[in-house]
Amino acid sequence: MAEELFKKKISREEKIYREARDLQEAVSCVLRFENEVAALRSAARKFQKLEDYKDARIRMEECRAAAAKAAERGARKVFEEAVRREEQAKYKSDYVDAITEFRRVSKRGEYAQEAKKHISVCRQKIARLESFAVWRRRLTFLAILAASIFLFTRTPFYPFAKGYVHQQMGEYEIALMNYRQCSLSWTKELSGVCYYEMGMEKLQQGNQEEAMRLLRKAKKKGNSKAKKEIRRLRQEMDVDGQFQ
Repeated sequence: MAEELFKKKISREEKIYREARDLQEAVSCVLRFENEVAALRSAARKFQKLEDYKDARIRMEECRAAAAKAAERGARKVFEEAVRREEQAKYKSDYVDAITEFRRVSKRGEYAQEAKKHISVCRQKIARLESFAVWRRRLTFLAILAASIFLFTRTPFYPFAKGYVHQQMGEYEIALMNYRQCSLSWTKELSGVCYYEMGMEKLQQGNQEEAMRLLRKAKKKGNSKAKKEIRRLRQEMDVDGQFQ
């Protein structure tokens, strides 16, 4: 019984020993120094539990020393890389990358205060870039708007737009003048509407001759309402002539 317990104890110790040894030997494949330090410290704790089993005590000291060196060497490299990224940064994403690196050493001894200062500087530069980007977008928009207005006022669309506004306001004569200026094909139908509305206004005022003249112009522009109104007006004028 005692012999079996002894074997189980040895088996447990050997298992811990091998796990710790594997951690110690595997750190050469670890890229991030934080993971390397964590692995070495974990191995050191496992060796510490084994006390005098094999070379556990020696390996424990080796792991502790290696972890300290890895932490110092890794933190220095990360800090130097972060500074390099900050100095070469041109865009917001560059400063974000630098901040990410500074954060890795912001709680590590001699680099803690410096890292926090650099993070603050990077954030200020990001804020400036964002502010500049906002103003640049605004200025770009204004420049495009100004160019669009400039071009628009020098194309047929400008008098067309003015004519359409005047038409909606009931200022048909001005609208017709604008439509003539733009010479766009689709203004023919709109001009017909203007002549029709002007003719109907004259008809309401009792001026049948002027109304007929305007309605005929509307008809020439393809206005179907004017055609019907002319027919009706002729019949009315013929009836009036018979009674005179």
